[in-house]
Amino acid sequence: MSLPPARWEEASSLPTLRMPQRRAASLDLLLSMVWGARNDGVKEPFRARLAHSPLKAHWVSTEDGWSLPLWRYAPRGDGCGTPLVLAGDLCLGPRSMDLHEDRSLVQYFHRLGFDVYIFGHRAGPKAIPPQHQTSIDFDSIVRHDVPAAIKTVRSFSQTRRIHWVGHGFGGQCLVGHLAQDGGDDIGAGALLSSAVHFEPYRATIRRVAAIAERLPQAWRIPTQRIQEILTVTSKAKDLSNVTLRMEGPLARAMLMDATTDLSVGLIQQINSWHKTGHLTDRTNRFDYLEGLSGRDARLLVVGSPSDQFCSPDAAKPVFDKLAKGSGRWLLLPEGWAHLDLIAGADAPRTLFPKVADWLQKHNGRCWTDS
Repeated sequence: MSLPPARWEEASSLPTLRMPQRRAASLDLLLSMVWGARNDGVKEPFRARLAHSPLKAHWVSTEDGWSLPLWRYAPRGDGCGTPLVLAGDLCLGPRSMDLHEDRSLVQYFHRLGFDVYIFGHRAGPKAIPPQHQTSIDFDSIVRHDVPAAIKTVRSFSQTRRIHWVGHGFGGQCLVGHLAQDGGDDIGAGALLSSAVHFEPYRATIRRVAAIAERLPQAWRIPTQRIQEILTVTSKAKDLSNVTLRMEGPLARAMLMDATTDLSVGLIQQINSWHKTGHLTDRTNRFDYLEGLSGRDARLLVVGSPSDQFCSPDAAKPVFDKLAKGSGRWLLLPEGWAHLDLIAGADAPRTLFPKVADWLQKHNGRCWTDS
């Protein structure tokens, strides 16, 4: 994205972003020993080693002064070059979309010739805030961060529109953008287990949420460190909550090496969704789902009955709200848990091609005004 001369100095002072580095060998060994003691007799490694990722980092500037990371895997010279933004779920960083060469949405779509990006927002740990105070919540992400990322991608790719694939929260960001009169910059999209209806929290989570309500909005919860501790002290069978189709070592690598910290402000707004049952703004006056009513948005909406984080009933209302014939509902069979949609063992053979077919069907919209 081209910046005005007044911001060249500011842009040059931004830090260089790198993918998360491996831990020291001694720490890796210690963590492996702790997990092994908890799982005596389990004959598999603690976690897989992740290969180098080809993603390169860029910076996006928002209208309200934030600097946000945008990761890119530039297209092959003989590829179609259609821009595709991948947006991850809460607490999942860019590695969740590029976990392993044969289990990677990034590399799958790059092989098809796409210009692939990963969305970063202000609630993530790499985002740099302005000097003045601004909001850190879902409303500000869809009002400022999503449009800024789309504008940057369009500038890089020189296209009229872009495609967007969102997993969980990443799909909710697309819903929010479309509901606020966005969409003329979206060619087609796919929502992978993205809830728009919500159940009340269970007692334990409700107590944690009550604590979060009392914390400053700008604070960050060390979710990456918490997840690391939970994974190291877990039993192999505990993975069934998040995956039914990933090998144990790769799933633990996802949970330890692809997670990120999260801001309190965003958590507070998500807590309100579980109180009201709806995807609403912070004032509870605007329902983002209702904002989709009758819209001609080309969305593939994917749900799974085995997903403990997003039931089909929580995901399908997006499809129901769209103009007739503009979207598609895809209900997966039993056995697809939440992380399986982006890194399950057979996802590249079964689910990814369905998403690719949907996007490629609408590729022309990215390059024309119609």
